[in-house]
Amino acid sequence: MKILFIGTSFGNSYLQYLTLKRMHNNVDIIDTFKIFKYKKIVNYLFINLTPLIFENKINKYILSKIKKKYDLIYVKSGEFIGKKLIIQLKKKTKKIVFFCNDNPFVKRDKQRWQLFLSAGKYYDLIAFQDQSRIKLSKKFEIKNSLLVLPPYDKKIHKKQKILKKNKKKYQNDVIFVGTWSFEKGKFLKKLINLGINLKIYGSRWNKDENYKFLKPRTVLGHLYFKNYTKIVQSAKIALCLFAEQNLDTITARSIEIPAIGTLLFSKRTLQMQKYFVENKEAVFFDNAKECAQKCIYYLNNPKAAKKISNAGKIKITKILKPSNDMLIKKIIKHTFLKNEN
Repeated sequence: MKILFIGTSFGNSYLQYLTLKRMHNNVDIIDTFKIFKYKKIVNYLFINLTPLIFENKINKYILSKIKKKYDLIYVKSGEFIGKKLIIQLKKKTKKIVFFCNDNPFVKRDKQRWQLFLSAGKYYDLIAFQDQSRIKLSKKFEIKNSLLVLPPYDKKIHKKQKILKKNKKKYQNDVIFVGTWSFEKGKFLKKLINLGINLKIYGSRWNKDENYKFLKPRTVLGHLYFKNYTKIVQSAKIALCLFAEQNLDTITARSIEIPAIGTLLFSKRTLQMQKYFVENKEAVFFDNAKECAQKCIYYLNNPKAAKKISNAGKIKITKILKPSNDMLIKKIIKHTFLKNEN
């Protein structure tokens, strides 16, 4: 199968490309990160003004990279593909699919998804990881949608070797890994004030109104690949919080943390309760007070914590098995079998 991957060459996007490459020998990539030279300025205008001013440049760049016809075009950077481009791409492939791990139907990211909203109905399949997005997609005439779990990577999201001299720098009681948002900052400040020894890793935390308070407990910047795994595996508890503006009820962290083998503490949602047995495979909470009380309990009861983290790992790696490999197999199978039927 000849496949073209359209996405970035870093982060979870790149892990999906590498998985495709392992599964199918004939895989090309168009790195959307290379489209623009002045990325910060473009990103600001893309989100706050309109991506339409960049549409011709995007289309020209992507189409110029395509030199042959494909069996499948697998899109990860769907925000760059509008109606004009997808119509052209469909002439160069049998099928075109999009794995969307974000919510393009809300206004959190302002104009970021404007191009996609004009193109969504032309995809042969769009895989979403949250049920609410499938419901919202119907308002935009998107009929070929598929609900999937957020994937983990079998090569990256597993215990990594850490040199003895480096172990201390990775060790923490409780961690949160993720990008800042107002509600997350407010929650984590409460947690710290309730006595929790917390470490924060992620970008944009310097924007928080209480950053002076959070700064000694924060490491700014993205964590990628094995470095991310080392931080997670060395923590006693890893928190999973959701972006309320994005209507998230499950995220990549929900799957990656237990896959790595660390005790997952998650905001209680119907989606999380669907996949994990509470207090047996994961720990849930509704507010900072409940979270702090449970953190203190499990930090003082490591055997109970280990029992849950072990069960959570089994649930992900042995039962649900939502790896990148399985995600891609499911998307391809659903896309081509549907066509045959």
